[in-house]
Amino acid sequence: MLTKNKNITIAVLPFQITSEEDRIQQLFSGFSEDLITHFSKFIGLSVISSYSTLRIKDISNQQEVDQLGADYLVYGTVRHRYDNIRMSVQLIKTEDQSLVFGNRYDETIDSLLETQDDIVQQIVTVLEEKINYNLLSHSYKKSSVELAAYENYLIGMNTLQKGSKDNDIKAREYFNAALEIDPNYSLAFTGLSLSYFNFWSCLLWERWDESMQGAHDYALKAIELDSNDYTALGVLGRTYVYFGEFEKAEHYLRKSLRMNSNDCSHLLRVAFSLMFLGYNDEAVKLYHKAIELNPFHSNHYYAHGSNYYLGIGDFETSVALAKKASKKSWTDFPAFVAAAYLQLKDYDKMWLYWDEYMKLFEKAVYSGKKTIEEESLEWLMVVNPFKNFTYLTPLIEYIKTEKQVSQTDKINKTTNTKDNGFYRKGDVWEVNYQGELVTLKDTKGFHDIYKLLSNPEKELHCLDLMKSAVDESSNTSAIDNKAKAEYQRRIKELQIEIEEAESFGQTENIAKLREEYDGILEHLSKSLGLSGKSRKVGSTIEKARSAVTWRIRSSIKKINKAHPQLATHLSNSIKTGTYCSYKPEIKVDWML
Repeated sequence: MLTKNKNITIAVLPFQITSEEDRIQQLFSGFSEDLITHFSKFIGLSVISSYSTLRIKDISNQQEVDQLGADYLVYGTVRHRYDNIRMSVQLIKTEDQSLVFGNRYDETIDSLLETQDDIVQQIVTVLEEKINYNLLSHSYKKSSVELAAYENYLIGMNTLQKGSKDNDIKAREYFNAALEIDPNYSLAFTGLSLSYFNFWSCLLWERWDESMQGAHDYALKAIELDSNDYTALGVLGRTYVYFGEFEKAEHYLRKSLRMNSNDCSHLLRVAFSLMFLGYNDEAVKLYHKAIELNPFHSNHYYAHGSNYYLGIGDFETSVALAKKASKKSWTDFPAFVAAAYLQLKDYDKMWLYWDEYMKLFEKAVYSGKKTIEEESLEWLMVVNPFKNFTYLTPLIEYIKTEKQVSQTDKINKTTNTKDNGFYRKGDVWEVNYQGELVTLKDTKGFHDIYKLLSNPEKELHCLDLMKSAVDESSNTSAIDNKAKAEYQRRIKELQIEIEEAESFGQTENIAKLREEYDGILEHLSKSLGLSGKSRKVGSTIEKARSAVTWRIRSSIKKINKAHPQLATHLSNSIKTGTYCSYKPEIKVDWML
């Protein structure tokens, strides 16, 4: 028997359609998918993925229905004649196969979308009466859109799911066609965002910046039209991760989960971004929830799980899931598996997976502009923008060491003194790192880097680098330390309260707690710098901080063009902000 605090699970089975007409088949395939999406937006409802429900061809097959694990089934039949449609929809309780709700709809094709809204509202109302509590929704609302725009959107989404570069481009044609019919159709902008997201996620290196910006811009446009679009919010959160704006990233990711925590594909996308932010335990929880909602999931789910378990340091589970994963997972997945085997000290398997990564990298990404070793190591960190520690770092250090030293000194991570120098000679700098010498034109940023290299592990104030004085009385903090500490204390309290509420199924309380949590994060993202320190408004310190950060990062970009290996080392080792420091990822003896 269902209790008040237990989420109920429903499954929308494929509609049984008598018509052989392609348009009707396509329309009702999208219609079923949309019903799943709408139901998933209601707090208190868990919805089985269409990937699993599509396998159910006969509702009388009790074994397959039981495998879904659903409390209720939504089942429908469709008869089509000319422009008229007769649709029968039933809500069935799986426990005893009893009919809970049934209705017949005689509609035209043009009125189909309004009927879809009616079906959702009627079934939710019936379920509320059955379980005796409100199914709150943050994001469900009736929408008005022309059928032709909707059909183009459906075809575009179906094309996207085929998952290739050519299909991503073709899908954009349908989304743009939908926008020509309805310029304010938010879901079409979401589709465009996802098409660029696919390019970006498929790791097409030559179009990386273009694809990431496209995903970001179209997600912003979708949210302007519908602030509750959970898919666009999730994409936007991930783009902010790559931009290094971690507070903003978390804000949008949390909001997207609040809008919809029952879409398994969305859960996996968000989990990946949360992994980058360091929330590995939460990523594991979302992974398991996605599996529950999609019991007949594809093997690529195991690749996600393998990555998340690596993040929490459970290396045995990580490699066990990797063995079950599809061999057609993303390009850098074998590198994550290699990182797990390195921690287990199974060097043979580590090299086996590393070689697999190199083969995939050479086929899908390698540009030929640098050596494949240099480019593959640099690329691995660029496409995985971890905020804090990642087990990829010791893997990269180990690979570098193996390539650079003899077999008798494999673990020595100290580079040779004579190979590392940072000298100024007139208007140029001569930089030697790991045996490669380059000459670079003088910039202010090189002076900053030189001073940081001269003081490893030491924090230097941005004013020391600027050689400026300041009148501290002119500084005004956007948020004082006492307030910041209070916010941080409340954030920890809310995390505990949310976890407790979720464990007891207190759905109404979860919504209120998450709203407060998101509000604090949004406020802090506007008030704090990336380092978590309060920004100084209108002060000399703030100007110095911005100037030093810009010129150091700009100089590292210039170094990257001539010496990518050194640029990667400096990017990973130099921290900028009000206090700057050089804390090398591996020990380097510099001649200065």
